[in-house]
Amino acid sequence: MTDERRRNMTMIYGSLAYDLDSMVRERQLEEAGDMRPSAPAPQPKAQRRPQVQAKARPSALLLGGIVVIAALVMVLLLGYVQLTTVSNHVVTIKQELAALEDEHVSLLTEYEKTFDLATVKAAAEEAGMSKPTSGQIQYIDLSGADAAVVYADEPGIIEKTVTTLKSSARSLWEYFR
Repeated sequence: MTDERRRNMTMIYGSLAYDLDSMVRERQLEEAGDMRPSAPAPQPKAQRRPQVQAKARPSALLLGGIVVIAALVMVLLLGYVQLTTVSNHVVTIKQELAALEDEHVSLLTEYEKTFDLATVKAAAEEAGMSKPTSGQIQYIDLSGADAAVVYADEPGIIEKTVTTLKSSARSLWEYFR
């Protein structure tokens, strides 16, 4: 073996694996002895980090507005509930009215049947009634003026006193009201 070959050969201590870091160490040692100014290492560009925003607290006006809107929504919903209830009540009343109108028609028909002249004449003849004769008819002359007199008991002293006290109490009440 030649000298050159011996120099490149290094001793192997039980492991046949290459020492990959040995090349890096050799370069570092060579560069450490150089006095040449080395090129400055490129510095990584400063990356902009997004600024962390402080937690924003909602303003009192915003919270008040939200509360007012929520209250208005609730009032609106309650209005719709009442409207639905009233509409349901109106439908129920219309149905009852239709049923009552049908009943009215049937009762009116039945009522008119009771005053049917043929039915009345038949009932009168069964009871033994007959048409009056000319001798049974009498005419009354009412050509005088109409007048009516109502006689009532005179109220007693006690009733007059009670009536006077009631009217006085009403007058006082209306005066101070």
